[in-house]
Amino acid sequence: MENRTRRSLIEWGKNALIVLLALSALYLLGRTQLYADGAANGWHLLSGLKSVFAGEESISPSQILGDWSQGTLPRPVRMVVLTPQGSTGIQYDNATLDSLFLEFTNPLADALASAGVPAPVSEEAFRAALSAQRPGIYLDFLGRVPLANLTAWLSGGRAVNSNFTQSIRRMLLTLEKDGRVLLYFIDENTGGCYVSEISSDLAQRLERFVEGISPNGAAFAFQSGEAYTSLAPYTLLEGGVPPRPGRFSVSNPVPITDDSGDSYGDTFSSLVRSLSFQPQSMSYRNRDGVTIQEGSEKLRLTNTGQVTYEAADLSDPRFPLPGLSHNPTEWELVGSAWAFVERVFQTGGGTSLCGDARLYIQGMEETDTGVAVLIGYQLDGAAVVVGQLGCAARIEISDGAITGFQLQLRKYTYVQQGPQVLPELQATAALDAQDAQGSELMLYYYDDLRGDEITADWGAF
Repeated sequence: MENRTRRSLIEWGKNALIVLLALSALYLLGRTQLYADGAANGWHLLSGLKSVFAGEESISPSQILGDWSQGTLPRPVRMVVLTPQGSTGIQYDNATLDSLFLEFTNPLADALASAGVPAPVSEEAFRAALSAQRPGIYLDFLGRVPLANLTAWLSGGRAVNSNFTQSIRRMLLTLEKDGRVLLYFIDENTGGCYVSEISSDLAQRLERFVEGISPNGAAFAFQSGEAYTSLAPYTLLEGGVPPRPGRFSVSNPVPITDDSGDSYGDTFSSLVRSLSFQPQSMSYRNRDGVTIQEGSEKLRLTNTGQVTYEAADLSDPRFPLPGLSHNPTEWELVGSAWAFVERVFQTGGGTSLCGDARLYIQGMEETDTGVAVLIGYQLDGAAVVVGQLGCAARIEISDGAITGFQLQLRKYTYVQQGPQVLPELQATAALDAQDAQGSELMLYYYDDLRGDEITADWGAF
């Protein structure tokens, strides 16, 4: 009897040890987020343990890194279709723009993958190509996108053109008189213009794409006469009837408590877990929000949707990025931040937390210890300036890890057509009166985090 009892105690101890080891593995899994590509040993074991204990489906390494599909590809906010008959410009109309851009993605992917080494070219040559009335497509991504990222995303992650080291906002793919297809772009880091020859045979595809598209009178400021010379040269002007941009309702998509006000809401708990913290960890509330603390690290969430984190122990980062090279390129840094933000903003059960808004890459800035990547909101192609942060996300990266971030979570829902804005000529005159010469005239939304609706107006950028 005594031996049987001793064996039972030993077996119980073994089982308890197995459970403790499994829980330790789960803790480490949540602690590191495993942003690597799954090459590390034990990935399938750990993801399997997570699914057993949490009742969730296992997550593949490619999902953790981000699926660079067309669904998450940063879309352009402006397109100009150049034809021998004239130009057609589309802006502040994501539905029409999406339809045309999706038709153009395959030719654009082939063009970027086969482009040769870019050569410097004068801005006059770039403007001449925009005005030549040759078949071509001009794209404007609103922010600063590394060309290497764009090449990879368009190809589903299969191709990265090592000839590209620049980051762009504007690009032009055009057919020359001699039959060559050329890619022009402006490097946002230096302001210099470049041209690259496309080796693949895209001439006929480009001609077919522009067939049947009628000019609508759109033109750039540098093509539009003396009345618009005070504007930035690549301001796109449509003429005609002034636009009536949409009116959008605004809300915090992640309320801290549920309807009872006593417990954390489901979306809040999902968001906290996606950020490698646990809702049941030590937390303390104040009238502005809640702070969750694990060890010396804190995740702060406010009632207006601001989420803040700053690493406490840089030697053991919570959000490592092991895929980065020793001296990471801009496209590695931007791609890592974009993957992180995309994952967080899909916390809402497969739908984006930002509702009808879209994310776009604003750019990158240096910090004392590394860089910060800025991700913004846009509504129908118009930038949203939100709160004091001004953007949707600011992701700080240094020493191969995300060491801090600020997120401003907002959900925008289309309500109806908003008020008509001033005609472009009058808006230009108003900018001139405010000494804003040289600025780009663009529609934008301002969200002060206090109102429940926003409308657009002209701004100088």
